[in-house]
Amino acid sequence: MSLFPALRAHLQSCPGEAAFAAAHLDTGLSLNWHNRVFVAASTIKLPVLAFYAQQRGQLDWPDYLYQPQDYVEDSPYFDALAPGQAVSWDTLAEWMMIRSDNTATNLLIERLGLPALADWLQAQGFVQTRLQRLMMDLDARAAGRENLTTPAEMLDFMSRLVQGQLLPEGPTAWMLAMLQRCEDREKIPFYFEAPVTVANKPGELPGLRADVGYLQSPSDRVVMALFVDQLPDAAAETAADLWLAELARLLWQALTA
Repeated sequence: MSLFPALRAHLQSCPGEAAFAAAHLDTGLSLNWHNRVFVAASTIKLPVLAFYAQQRGQLDWPDYLYQPQDYVEDSPYFDALAPGQAVSWDTLAEWMMIRSDNTATNLLIERLGLPALADWLQAQGFVQTRLQRLMMDLDARAAGRENLTTPAEMLDFMSRLVQGQLLPEGPTAWMLAMLQRCEDREKIPFYFEAPVTVANKPGELPGLRADVGYLQSPSDRVVMALFVDQLPDAAAETAADLWLAELARLLWQALTA
């Protein structure tokens, strides 16, 4: 499907360098722009949650007991947690997705095994989506080990998840329900209200903003993966949130017209 004029004009106003992939799951209509590899930021937490969801029914892990040495930056739920306090692994998964808690994410990655997660991604055919480090691991970043993805692969991930091609029915429903509770509403969900529901996972790093989401109304099912990087300063990062929100609105309009 070709880009319509309002969408073309919006792309020209981008505060950085953008790429996206979007599709209507029922009509097959799709829109794509400049697919390439991006730093994944917190969108990499989507496959972490999927791998956990796939296994959680067979796991018999004791609750995690909080140790302050496990804490990393941007972990809002752990700010008020007392040492030794017990937290279930399902709760950690919720914290990872609802407020993108980095400590919860690292605990899940370490418990599941980073090599096992990486192997699962490869086995699912996500060859450009790579989990290579923990959250806030600055030494790994300096050594060139980065978490990567592309809009096309994130679109494929979300499409397969929604259509039951990635996980069994129960884990799929559990994961999508959790994504609907994401508290960051600044990007894909910003302009949408009932009857449209949004299940999404955004990501942010200095110079980068992203969001991957599933939007559903009584008559339409749309998935999209939106990325923008090369944002030069904090003002551009703030502008990118609203720019992505408008991009999501325009893509929904184009795909559901």
